[in-house]
Amino acid sequence: MKRTIFYLALMLLSNFIPSTSLADEFILNKYDPNVIKTGEYSHFYTDPLTDTKISLPANKYSAMKVVFLDSFVANDCLFHKFNLENGEIFYLKEQCFSKEIEFNGLKYLIRPDQYSEIEKNVQDLKKIKIPNLNDVVVKTVTVTKDNIYEVTFSNGLQIQKEYLNDFLNLSKKITNPDDLKLLIHYMKKHQLSFTTGYDNRYLFSMDNSTSPLKIDIFISTNLEVAPVVDITYKGTKALIKKFTINQNKATYSSINTRFYTINSNKELTIYELLFTKQEVIEKYRFYLDKKITDYIKWLNDKKSAKIVFYGDLQDVSQKITRKNIVQLKDMININELLTKYFKRSLVSLEKDKDEEEDDD
Repeated sequence: MKRTIFYLALMLLSNFIPSTSLADEFILNKYDPNVIKTGEYSHFYTDPLTDTKISLPANKYSAMKVVFLDSFVANDCLFHKFNLENGEIFYLKEQCFSKEIEFNGLKYLIRPDQYSEIEKNVQDLKKIKIPNLNDVVVKTVTVTKDNIYEVTFSNGLQIQKEYLNDFLNLSKKITNPDDLKLLIHYMKKHQLSFTTGYDNRYLFSMDNSTSPLKIDIFISTNLEVAPVVDITYKGTKALIKKFTINQNKATYSSINTRFYTINSNKELTIYELLFTKQEVIEKYRFYLDKKITDYIKWLNDKKSAKIVFYGDLQDVSQKITRKNIVQLKDMININELLTKYFKRSLVSLEKDKDEEEDDD
């Protein structure tokens, strides 16, 4: 049955792709991230029957015109035949019936009108400079077939075009070049993502980290900084009551997790409960306060720490690695850097005040 569906799909495809004409011309995208990284176009097939493939050097084939000739099935895989501008014939594999393919080479192909627009956009992006860092210029721009642009600056900073203007506007406010260089250093060091989050708020996120303890930093539209702690529990039972962080017999103890609140940010989910086939995932978010800030600063980043989740049905321990601890310390450094130029969120200030009253 699956095989029948596969061949029906091929028949529909033959109706979708017309006979060779101007509409069947493509350009080999020279801005593709894989091409810029490797210097070649991989997975071009010379003989579909024997599955023989080669890589084409980008310095020879970059931006070359390609014309579609035919589609057919060989060895249970769907191939497309193309004629390159220099007269060479190659094949690209789109999918297989019996297995996953390594890479779909059709991602390299861009329509001429789309490619012209990409060329214009890339030239415009290359003129951009980071405010207060006049010696930093755009080094490379990558563009996928889906029009996702990523800009790499000469200082190593990488940022998607979608969020570039927001980052440049933020950079204007950080008037000390050394502070801005330090912020970018942390972003590169930990591969922090910079995006525009809820209600156009800026967000510096540790989303690349696997740590059960993370810190995200929001900057609101009225330029208030709100650092948020993100706790993730993974286990086989749900409903965590509290957690502790432990290192060298020094312990940070949370309040009852069910009492956590984000008072003024209705868009920020403070609790999530997810079920997968293997485990239960619970997430808690709360404002970074003085108590946990002081504890993270105290942690020895030469040793790992442990976070223990206490639940109604089980207790679970997870490791916070040395790398995670360095990340957390640097996120606190970023928060302190940003508050030199932006106001601190009133809500997070109130939380610190509550902590001090509890200590009294």
